[in-house]
Amino acid sequence: MYQAIEAVSKSGMIQLLEPVQLEENEQLVVLRISKRATYLETSSSPSKDWRKFVGLLKSSAVFGDDPLAIQQEMRSDWD
Repeated sequence: MYQAIEAVSKSGMIQLLEPVQLEENEQLVVLRISKRATYLETSSSPSKDWRKFVGLLKSSAVFGDDPLAIQQEMRSDWD
């Protein structure tokens, strides 16, 4: 059974916002929802983050060919 339980972190500990009855040794899955993902934190502004990806796959062995040829080859797998 899945149940959404709101919580906050205080001093590195998870604190539930409402009382919840849990079984002893019950397995839980914690999903962290942050305002901003840590891997996106850079010194540049978020609006410029996409620029670091420009040309990244240019020398890739997989995407180095003609884009149209790559697309046609991928679609031929569906036939």
